[in-house]
Amino acid sequence: MAALHGQQNVFYIPSSVEQEMSKHMFLSLPQEACGVMLGETAAGGIRISRFQPIRNVAPDPLHHFALDDAEWIRCIFSEPKLIGIFHSHPHTKPVPSLEDMQALPAFAGLLQIYLIGSPDLTTGLRSNMQLNGYQIESSKIPHDQSQDIVPSYNLLPVPLCVT
Repeated sequence: MAALHGQQNVFYIPSSVEQEMSKHMFLSLPQEACGVMLGETAAGGIRISRFQPIRNVAPDPLHHFALDDAEWIRCIFSEPKLIGIFHSHPHTKPVPSLEDMQALPAFAGLLQIYLIGSPDLTTGLRSNMQLNGYQIESSKIPHDQSQDIVPSYNLLPVPLCVT
C-alpha cells in the first residue's frame, strides 16, 4: 500500500497479537523467531489481525531465519490475507540487517510489511519486546546494460500503533 502524498502509513496491531509475537520470540531464544502477519489494508494504514508463528529452519538459527516451506505455503493461501513477516534479532536492535535486506527479494513481492522484534534489554525483564515496523517499498530498476527490468526492494520505517 503506497502512502498518499504527504501522508504517513501506520501499522495497527492489537496488543494481544503483539503479546503473541513477544511470547514466541522469548520461547525461541536464543534462536531467531519468525512468523507471518495476517490482516488487511485500510485507509491510512494496515491493520494486523493475527500472528502465525512459523518454524525457523535456517541452518544457523542463532543468527538467521528461514521459514518452513510447508507452513509458509499454507499461510500464503490463508484468510485473513497474508500481509507481512516477523522475525527477531535476539542479540541486536530491531533494525534491518544486511542479511535481512539480501533475503528480502525472496518474499517481498507477496508482502507489504516487515516487523522486527528484539528483547528489550534496557528493562532487565524477559518479557518486554522492542518492535519496529517497516513498509516494503518496491521499485523497478534497469539491470546493467540489458533491457531487463529488475525489482528492487527497500524497507521504510512506519509507526506502530498498538491498540
